[in-house]
Amino acid sequence: MARDNEVDVRRFSNKESSTRVGRIPTPSGFPGLGDINSYLIFPEDNSDELILIDTGVRSDEAWQALTDGLKLLDYRVEDITRIILTHGHTDHYGQAHRIHEVSGCELWAHENLWLTVERMEPPPDRLELELYFYARWGVDKDLVEKALARRAEYAKTFESMEPTHSLKDGERIEIPGFNLETIHTPGHCPDEVVYWQPETQIFFSGDHLLPHITPVCLLQIPRSQDEPRPRSLMEYQASLTKVSPYPARVTYPSHGEPITDHLELIRSYNLSTDRRMLKISRILEKGGLMSPMDIAKALFPKAWQEQMVPVMSEVLGHCDILEEGGHVAVEERAGVIHYRYISTPPP
Repeated sequence: MARDNEVDVRRFSNKESSTRVGRIPTPSGFPGLGDINSYLIFPEDNSDELILIDTGVRSDEAWQALTDGLKLLDYRVEDITRIILTHGHTDHYGQAHRIHEVSGCELWAHENLWLTVERMEPPPDRLELELYFYARWGVDKDLVEKALARRAEYAKTFESMEPTHSLKDGERIEIPGFNLETIHTPGHCPDEVVYWQPETQIFFSGDHLLPHITPVCLLQIPRSQDEPRPRSLMEYQASLTKVSPYPARVTYPSHGEPITDHLELIRSYNLSTDRRMLKISRILEKGGLMSPMDIAKALFPKAWQEQMVPVMSEVLGHCDILEEGGHVAVEERAGVIHYRYISTPPP
């Protein structure tokens, strides 16, 4: 039985989408996140290929939920022949290795998976770069170290493994009677993909499209002090444009209920982005020259300490768009980046 505000284990009907598709929610264990939806693609007649899209975190609770869900659908972990990832965050990838150990299944993921894995398990030189860039954005070292310590705790719900096959944008995944197209949709993270099933008009959207919440486009730390920072929110907007033409009948997200109108959802995301840019513009107009951390404190007064990384991701992402549009200027003072108001973006 589904918990409050969560979805249930089920095999979908042809009226809903396809009887080839099933869903198993498993607990993430993260406050405010709730369950992660894994999806099954059931074998065609005379085939034994059982596909799992995303795995859940590495925890005993998630493992039990997965095995119980499979049992309700008359399968076992041992029956899984291939895992296909939407991206490499721990709630999607965490127990892939454990499933592989039991079933011997393959793991397919986008070729940029290593970038997301490296963020969760960074080598020392990457940690030094993180400290350097957060200092340039005006974040106190103590606050950064607390955030990195929380990430290290999250990493305990994660165990990486080398993919059997690395996917490229546009690549077709051959599944008997249910081929998928790989659509690379960076923004939320560098390896995010959406899978498209053309005959049934189904999207498996990972965290790219989510009901009731706009996905956070997480900061990407450059690979050297001199390298430009990837502009995650702008990448995400381009990815939204990329999936818009597809005539999706239903979208299966990684969190929450199915989405029946992805275009309306995208419009709501764009409106949310416009509203946040307007708020930042007003903050800068009133506050004068401000660092990203100064803006974060004004924009998210209750969240900037405990949720520093997503908060800074939101601030810098929206400031990127304002800078691109000529609405703010960027200046450096004492090694710290500051933004200066120029104009208010049009509605």
